[in-house]
Amino acid sequence: MLQASRKEPFAVPGLYRAPSDVAYRPAWRGASVIDANLVLEGGAMRGQFTAGVLDYLMDVGMLPKTVIGVSAGALNGFHYVAGARGRSCYLNTKYCGDWRYFSLRSFATSGNAFNVQFVFDRIPRTLEPFDFDAYRDSPLELVAVCSNLELGEADYTTVTDPEAQLDYVRASAAMPLVSRIVRIDDKKLLDGGTCDSVPVIHSQLSGAQKHIVVLTQDESYLKTPEKLMPLMRLRYLAHPEFVRRLKKRHEDYNRVYRIVARLAESGEVFLLRPAEPVTVKNMETDPDKLYALYQHGYDQARKGFPDLVRYLEL
Repeated sequence: MLQASRKEPFAVPGLYRAPSDVAYRPAWRGASVIDANLVLEGGAMRGQFTAGVLDYLMDVGMLPKTVIGVSAGALNGFHYVAGARGRSCYLNTKYCGDWRYFSLRSFATSGNAFNVQFVFDRIPRTLEPFDFDAYRDSPLELVAVCSNLELGEADYTTVTDPEAQLDYVRASAAMPLVSRIVRIDDKKLLDGGTCDSVPVIHSQLSGAQKHIVVLTQDESYLKTPEKLMPLMRLRYLAHPEFVRRLKKRHEDYNRVYRIVARLAESGEVFLLRPAEPVTVKNMETDPDKLYALYQHGYDQARKGFPDLVRYLEL
């Protein structure tokens, strides 16, 4: 089991600094921007692994230009594009025990397990200000992956305006059953994981030559059929194409994991993933477990960095 000694809510080299800190500067400033794609799987609080990977890349100043993020991957990508090194880990470990961040109580009172007003408004605008200008000025870009309920297909949106398009990031992370449907631009959207859990094919079709894929499950993981499928079928009765994707998601998920493994073996993509089974729950409230997973992601990126440099031909 992953373990770490957590002295502070965030405690690794290059501590998180808020925009108000005199020593703060976006991590992309002065960094080398690489013409490559980062493909980030979701997984709710398993995204702590991804947060560690991204922070290592920011620490070494080598930043792939485009992030294609799903669910928690889109949230991590949002902070990455702004150069907010450490922010994902800091927020998750600080607020994981706050019912307003995510909880069944939040779901019961607001219809969203992740409290929309608290997570996407009060935190970034008041409690832990987000540097929206750093996002706008960034040389990096984020593609948020959502699921279109009416089409039963993935929706890929490049988020250029972090305020006007923040709902696309929110929709990407809106888990079925425990989130309200997000309506944007005449579309009904939810978590992108249902329709494209690991958008490596989309990344390849984008024209990019290099693809760094970050998964949040180890190589032994095998997704099983959805136990709550009868409830999901009833909840989304008006969206039969989406229900079809929900029903076969475990098949699609396991297939794309096999595809990614083959692509990594052939050298077509570079793969980073946990080295052992992840025990962190979707709605994990133990900050020590979250920090340990973050540190594991950071360490995996550090260990894999020499091979990554060779893959990128730098």
